[in-house]
Amino acid sequence: MKKTLLPVFPGTNCEKESLLWIASNLETEAEFLDLAKHSSLKSEEIDAIFVPGGFSYGDYLRAGAIAARSEEMAFVKKRAAEGVAILGICNGFQILCETGLLPGALVKNITRRYHHFPVSIHIDSAYLNKMNSSKKCVWIPEFNENEQEELQNEFSTHFRVPLSCGMGNWLPPVDEIARSQAVNNAVIYYNHNENGSYKSIAGITNDSGTVLGMMPHPERASDTAVGGTDGLIFLLGISQSRNIKIRVGSELEKFVEKIKMGRAH
Repeated sequence: MKKTLLPVFPGTNCEKESLLWIASNLETEAEFLDLAKHSSLKSEEIDAIFVPGGFSYGDYLRAGAIAARSEEMAFVKKRAAEGVAILGICNGFQILCETGLLPGALVKNITRRYHHFPVSIHIDSAYLNKMNSSKKCVWIPEFNENEQEELQNEFSTHFRVPLSCGMGNWLPPVDEIARSQAVNNAVIYYNHNENGSYKSIAGITNDSGTVLGMMPHPERASDTAVGGTDGLIFLLGISQSRNIKIRVGSELEKFVEKIKMGRAH
């Protein structure tokens, strides 16, 4: 069985729930990244890499700045160049921007307050309409013709996931051309721009669609026992694109069944 790896740094605090999110829903060996153990892995032996949230190195200098220069992230950058699917959530998003795997930077929320509450977000409808293009993000699922219209209407309108950040305000590169390209790669938007992010952007992908960073926490919206399963949509995406089997009896399996029955929410 292939592995899904999670790099962990001093100050990371979402690693256990993130590992559980993956391990309980997908047939993959989810493990915390150990360079002594995993550095010899070939890219074809890795299903994905998940960079979890938290406060790596206490957010000193800038959020994610120190972690981005670690040996672990050098490993992640190398695998990203080889096409391995990467997802960064919250501090993981910040780290991906600091490494240059994604454009822009995350700065303090426009309110100058820590935000810890559910938010309403949506997947860009224009993106959903061109999902069969070569720039498809591997973390966002494709829907068949029977599901397409209903789910496009639903997920391009809103779904709810928790937000927990002090520096969730995404700003694009200063360069006008780079800024335009970054916005073209935006796939997830806030319905109410709590953080002040440029054009309400909550998540962006790289040019090839293999790396996704987002600020809200889908791993915290993955079980009916804690209020909802909207966050499972991203695991469905990676399951489809990387041919990872869904665990029998999992919340993700139930989520897929609801989609098939036309009751995603």
